[in-house]
Amino acid sequence: MTRTFKAGSFSEALQRIKEELGPDALILQQRELKHSKNPNEKVEIVATLDDISEAPPPRKGRDTGKLATYNNKGIRPVEWQTIGAKPIEPKPVERNLPPVANDKLISNMESILEEMKKLREDFAATRNDFLEGVRVVRDRIPKEFSSVAAKLSKNGLSAQIVQDLLAEAVILCSANARDNISVNEQMKKVLANRISIASRPRLRKGRPLVQMFIGPAGAGKSGIISKLAGRATVTGNQNVAIVTTDCCRMGALEQMEAFAAAADIELERIYSPEEVPEVFERLRDKSLVLIDTAGRSLGNTEHEEEIREFHDAIRPDEVHLVLPLNMRDSDLKKSAEIYVALKANRIIFTKQDEACEQGALLWLPAKFEIPLSYIGNGQSPDNIVSAEKEIIAEWLLK
Repeated sequence: MTRTFKAGSFSEALQRIKEELGPDALILQQRELKHSKNPNEKVEIVATLDDISEAPPPRKGRDTGKLATYNNKGIRPVEWQTIGAKPIEPKPVERNLPPVANDKLISNMESILEEMKKLREDFAATRNDFLEGVRVVRDRIPKEFSSVAAKLSKNGLSAQIVQDLLAEAVILCSANARDNISVNEQMKKVLANRISIASRPRLRKGRPLVQMFIGPAGAGKSGIISKLAGRATVTGNQNVAIVTTDCCRMGALEQMEAFAAAADIELERIYSPEEVPEVFERLRDKSLVLIDTAGRSLGNTEHEEEIREFHDAIRPDEVHLVLPLNMRDSDLKKSAEIYVALKANRIIFTKQDEACEQGALLWLPAKFEIPLSYIGNGQSPDNIVSAEKEIIAEWLLK
């Protein structure tokens, strides 16, 4: 005999099974009635007193794989696939099946429900960790990289650039080597590969290497020239000259004259492009000539035309755009757009020690496809370094 029992809860249904079918009843199936509108019919249990081998097979098309020992309600379902055919018996034999104890079923149900509660708590904790990771790291970047991401953002790199750098670092950094030291070192390598560095200048015989320095007012062109000239003489190159076209700005010429006299370096003044051939005829035996130009406010078309005329007359080997690193990104971009059009092919950053953000060391050369040559990092004569990828990468991760 097989019967279906509907009740408001599993415990109520089990009690009815025990009362109506007795302790020998076996549970064949149980389920929740999720869409039932009757509050007294929330669950359904199918029970039997017949031999279990007579139970009907599962419906066609349903999964007949091995079932779990207990389902999520603590009921032990029948494993249809393990039941063999009913043996032919000449005489009915006395059934010797274990009774279904209501108390034991309820105890098992409580145990399973307690385990489900723990699973829910574990899931909630995992979900919270996931949401925290989403807040810390964007676009599926593992949270092990959150520290370097914060450093790059702090140094003024845009979210798009940071995500691009992190994506490459994640690919290159193996999953089992993502401690802080390994992640930091891997990011340094990624940054170093992205930083563009100019080749070192080479002096030659018979003609001087001519370097021209342009940039906005206050960028530090005269300071950079003084430092490069001083470094050249210290390293044994006494055949250096400075040419200045900044002869009208108050105090600029006097400052350069004072430095040249102190360093025993020849200084030439050029007031107009027409004087260039005569001046360079006198400097033809020099090995290095550094050209200082006047700085003007951005958007000064007369000044831009003046630089073009001097450039065409001098025909320098290198044109260095000098920019202060502590300038706002929008001003840096505008300055670069103007001076790149004036044939700048190198970038020098000054005031690196005064800048709160170092990101322009990476994004500006990349944007304008112009390499870095030197970086000024202080007021002292020796506070200038040749651009080095590894050094800049370390600055970007501080």
